[in-house]
Amino acid sequence: MADPGAPAGRDGPLTWGQQDIWRAVVAAAPQERYLNIARVFAAPKRPVTVERAALALERLVARHESLRTRLTGPPDAPLQRIWPTACPPYEVVESGQAGSEAVGSLLAEEVGERLAAEPFAYWEEWPLRVAFVVAGGYVRHIVLVLCHLAADGHAAELVVKDFRLLLLRDSLPPLRGATPRELAAWQHSPEGRRVSGEAIGFWLEEYARMDPVPPSSHVPGEPRFVEATMRSPALAAAAQAVAARNRVSSSTVLLAGAMRLAGGLTGQRFCGMRVIVNNRFAAARRDVVSTISQEALVVLDLRTESFDALVRQAWGTALRAYRQAQYDPYAMEEAVTRVGPGIRPFGCFNDQRLVQEDGQVAALEGKTEVARTDAMDRNICDFRLHVGGEPGRMEISCYADTALLPPPGIEQYLLDLEGLIVEAART
Repeated sequence: MADPGAPAGRDGPLTWGQQDIWRAVVAAAPQERYLNIARVFAAPKRPVTVERAALALERLVARHESLRTRLTGPPDAPLQRIWPTACPPYEVVESGQAGSEAVGSLLAEEVGERLAAEPFAYWEEWPLRVAFVVAGGYVRHIVLVLCHLAADGHAAELVVKDFRLLLLRDSLPPLRGATPRELAAWQHSPEGRRVSGEAIGFWLEEYARMDPVPPSSHVPGEPRFVEATMRSPALAAAAQAVAARNRVSSSTVLLAGAMRLAGGLTGQRFCGMRVIVNNRFAAARRDVVSTISQEALVVLDLRTESFDALVRQAWGTALRAYRQAQYDPYAMEEAVTRVGPGIRPFGCFNDQRLVQEDGQVAALEGKTEVARTDAMDRNICDFRLHVGGEPGRMEISCYADTALLPPPGIEQYLLDLEGLIVEAART
């Protein structure tokens, strides 16, 4: 595809969040498709033609510069190039079932899986793949697949929100926050380097508290890394009940439970876990569509008198840690690798639900289901928990190195997490 005109300004650096993702891309290649972000949603009830959907897509890309950005420069030190215009291609998929919402939704999910199944061509391809699922002459579902260099999980939800509104309106109010270019420029300024240095200092202090993680004791399987997913009708209500009792978020309850079980695997008293933070606390960054999320480091003393006490400790500790989740990832890696052997966090926790603590959730009927959902032979992370799902029906995935946890142990970890929190809600 020919480049549409000249880029908007000079090539610029990646944001720190993008640098983190690029490191993950390099580590996971050629299986970095795992990092793609797929979103599927229903079109508005009012009739939406393909032409109107295409116009909304054009306005969406014009609104967010990250959607018209490609990499440039060498792979070992890439920059980003922002173009004044871009025209991502889109597919039109006929469902043939004008009156069947279920058929169209299922087809849209299948299209999303197909579009997300291949890595992006970061230097040649726009970072957005789109399909319109059509029935009876109108668009019924929209499929978006975003390159993780263009958007993190929170940014993907912002893109979906804007696309929905643009399908209804001709325009949206101007964006008032910082652009990804401006944010990257600040990060590479003296002020940004100062903030990064403070975060690195905080992490080193927390590293000094952690007990060593013992070496892996299991023979690794093939493939080496396995993911299992648990769908639990009971867990969301239990997490909310414990959260309400302690005046914290349900995400904090899940984090405390995850770390208590991690300590049981490692024998640590002081255990650390990395937590994904979207870094949109400031008003100027609230609506930034880019990858600006990074990891915070949460270290807990697991020898508490009760689970509620651990939850309250996790709340205060996490709030402090979230303030130290903006830093140069290469400088951070250089600093923490100089710490003693075995001193490292145990995996990563990522809660991508948009609502984590509002209101009470009733436990839904149904049994807990656990199934293996993915496998890879390349390492992205030795242990990771991902929280998602619909309100009232929580979905948690655990991805782990089989040298750390064999597949049955991965599934049991999820069941143990549910059991721990459901029991805590009863006491």
